[in-house]
Amino acid sequence: MKKTVVITVIALVLVAVMGQAPAGAVQVKIGLSGMYDIWEPPFKSLHEGKSNSLIYAGLKDDSDGSLMLGPELDLKWGGWRMQILALFGVMKNKFDYTNYRWDLTLWNLPVFGERLDWITVGDYSARRYDVDLKFGKSIVQYLYFNFGARFNYADGSGSQFRFAPGLDLNFGDDDFHYFQVGPIIGIGFEYEIRGFSIYFDVNGIINFGNHYLERTHIFPFPWSYVIPFNYDTDVIGFGFDTDIGIAYFIAPAHISIGVGFRWTGVVCVPGDDDSSIIDFAYRNKWIKGKWDHFYGFTFNVSARF
Repeated sequence: MKKTVVITVIALVLVAVMGQAPAGAVQVKIGLSGMYDIWEPPFKSLHEGKSNSLIYAGLKDDSDGSLMLGPELDLKWGGWRMQILALFGVMKNKFDYTNYRWDLTLWNLPVFGERLDWITVGDYSARRYDVDLKFGKSIVQYLYFNFGARFNYADGSGSQFRFAPGLDLNFGDDDFHYFQVGPIIGIGFEYEIRGFSIYFDVNGIINFGNHYLERTHIFPFPWSYVIPFNYDTDVIGFGFDTDIGIAYFIAPAHISIGVGFRWTGVVCVPGDDDSSIIDFAYRNKWIKGKWDHFYGFTFNVSARF
């Protein structure tokens, strides 16, 4: 539903913009863009147990990047430019961890003779969907005033195995999603010479979003039972989105080829936090001050008219 709404809004904006552009005065670039990204999401501390433990010691924390691909449309007319970029994860971001922790929940209260300490081995993965809509208005030669909006959504799943001396062990299954949407504003630079173009954008971001994690613990011994945990946190993010690159236009073929680098950094401020009341070690507002880092090399091949 969210993706359908975003696509519809983008289509309406595009129709409106094209309707305002003078006939024959629009430069159009349409093609395929991609990014090999590294993502360090702010929710790692919750998924891996740091934000809901009495004692925590990380033993392993590894991650793998992903490949994102999608269409890009660029328009230029009368001192204006517009870009629509949609990237979809053809590979997932993957995370692996091992830690030693003490937790405290309704099912393992010491009064019941249950233990608090566990060694946890787990992994989880997420697929990202990103959409950028950006307008630029020329203010002086080579410089643009940028404004627009960003939307990103990720969903994923994970599992964990927890054990302690003796026969104490349990398993966990995770399902989660995370989204952010909000405006951007900043400046852009673009310089063209002999078929080459160099560009650099710096934009401020304000994001509004939500992280939701549903975790199920399965305890096989001494009798089988299932304990559900739900963590639902609203988040506001403040940060920057930077993009730098170079492209070359092959005039006879009307083809443009470009490479670049993008970095997005957002620091999180918690909103409403409605999470599992049976997890007594859970730290309310745990996402405060956590950073969402997203960066990597970009590439683009497009036809220009």
